[in-house]
Amino acid sequence: MPSNVQAPILEKLNQFETDAPHSWDEVSKALEDLKPALSKKTPIATPPPPSQKAPYTTPTQLEAKLAPKPEKELKKTEPIRTGQLRKVEVVSKPESRVGTEPVIESGAGGAVRSVKENIFIVRDKLEREKGGKPVKKLDPLSGFEEKSPPSGANSVVLYTTSLRGVGKTFEDCTRVKTIFELHHVIFYERDVSLHGEFLNELRDLTGEGVSVPRVFIKGRYIGGVDEVVELNESGRLGRILVWARVERVEGRQACEGCGDARFVPCLECGGICKVLVDGVKERCGKCNENGWVRCPTCH
Repeated sequence: MPSNVQAPILEKLNQFETDAPHSWDEVSKALEDLKPALSKKTPIATPPPPSQKAPYTTPTQLEAKLAPKPEKELKKTEPIRTGQLRKVEVVSKPESRVGTEPVIESGAGGAVRSVKENIFIVRDKLEREKGGKPVKKLDPLSGFEEKSPPSGANSVVLYTTSLRGVGKTFEDCTRVKTIFELHHVIFYERDVSLHGEFLNELRDLTGEGVSVPRVFIKGRYIGGVDEVVELNESGRLGRILVWARVERVEGRQACEGCGDARFVPCLECGGICKVLVDGVKERCGKCNENGWVRCPTCH
């Protein structure tokens, strides 16, 4: 770059730089000696006009020059900035589009297509035209075997056991009940250890040698603990319960009469299954084999 310092001063300063170090007093005295020479006006070098300078290109301008031009020119309505959406409008619309249907852009520089050309909309339209009827939504329960427990076609029925003798079975039953409680679902538990009739029902539904827990939803056999856990982890169980419109409740609400045991001791025999008839002990006809009767509150 050209300097604005006068030539005599520059020569003097250069001389001081090549010689040994000097004090400020010596430098000031040397500059005082230059005053007569500086009294004459010396032309100062001026920088060349801007027109003679080489143009400076910013990195953004360089990228714009090197970037390939898109196939279709788009008119920008707003400058592109980091963190902001890009708003563009289509300058030309294909002649094959008729009317004012909405369009979508398939990508940067891609073709503009109509929303009606979406593959899912087209498939739904073809199915409607083919059958002449509205397409029904897929039933998530259609893949399960149709088996309905007695009086359980419109509810969730769980066959469980409360006996802790077999630890694995009791833990599986508790795990299944916990899953439905977390979904806030109202379910009807049928404990096969408290009522033999429940065990007979389960055998009629699934066959001999059946184990618990077993789950039925709206007249469909879901399966045991493995099937329920897999459905819950994959999210399918939640969709099934929503589609089936199962009754729900906020929080756990235990029956005040039986504490959710569904049974209470028989009031006729006191739970011993025997009553006196004309001084003779006979089998009580109101309780089951364990001396229990259905809870009158939650039955």
